[in-house]
Amino acid sequence: MNELEREDWTINARNLLDWVSIQDSKQPIMILIRHSHRDILKSQKDMLGGGLTDLGKTLSFEIGKRLPTSKRAHIFFSIVPRCYETAEAIAQGFSEQGGEIIDMDPLPTLVRPEYTEQDVWKNLQPNGENVTEFINRWADGEFEGIEPFTEFKTRLIDDTLKRFLSLDEPQLHVHITHDLSLMAAKRIFFNRPLTFDDREPFLGGLGITRIEKIPTLFVSGRTEPVNQALL
Repeated sequence: MNELEREDWTINARNLLDWVSIQDSKQPIMILIRHSHRDILKSQKDMLGGGLTDLGKTLSFEIGKRLPTSKRAHIFFSIVPRCYETAEAIAQGFSEQGGEIIDMDPLPTLVRPEYTEQDVWKNLQPNGENVTEFINRWADGEFEGIEPFTEFKTRLIDDTLKRFLSLDEPQLHVHITHDLSLMAAKRIFFNRPLTFDDREPFLGGLGITRIEKIPTLFVSGRTEPVNQALL
């Protein structure tokens, strides 16, 4: 048993990998996941710093080893160290199994929304315990000094889903982000307010592929067609 199976909280990541492994090899796949294991963030200044623990790097490498090498991979990431280090370790594991990396690119939408008032982040606990509540309040327009949720929604979907759907070859798109952008994506795809249980553990996330030509979302162990309004 390796570290990925040993840690109970990796169940969402393992379920996502299992889903990826059974998809049609002729269809592209996109995954959007939270970065790997890090130490607890105790202050606002820690939110844009801090890398992975040794366990986090090991688990990221294991994720990379289990991705299908039949597809060329394009990896996108937040420039914050814990996301970049996750991307690097996934790429290493993938490459060591014979996988081909097309490129590795930073995406601003995988970091956080744009903002003009630093104080807006006082509404988000440094370690993210209230991230689902924050997303709901942001989407409801409660905060000033932050990019409107609808504008961020457009940018995030353009950077991820629409880029993915424009592919003309069966690539694998891997996006590594924080729970803030990941939970924003869940709110967008679910088209409903989030609950505390929607929060993803490290390396958990969602996947998208085409099933019988229909863009299909996998998250939390279930599949459903992607909302037509997002296509």
